[in-house]
Amino acid sequence: MSIRELARDYRMRPNHVYHVLYELEARREITPKRSGKFLQLTSSELLAIEKELQRRGHMKGD
Repeated sequence: MSIRELARDYRMRPNHVYHVLYELEARREITPKRSGKFLQLTSSELLAIEKELQRRGHMKGD
């Protein structure tokens, strides 16, 4: 799963998902690897982002 897929599943723009990612990174809950301008996210990091989206009240669209 990628940021783009998460955004599609939750019916939001990828920028909003990146905003959540940066907040989690600032709180040191996740530490994504950077390869140039790209992020390499593990499945546990993606799960943490998804849990945070759900905690904020976002629901998956059908």
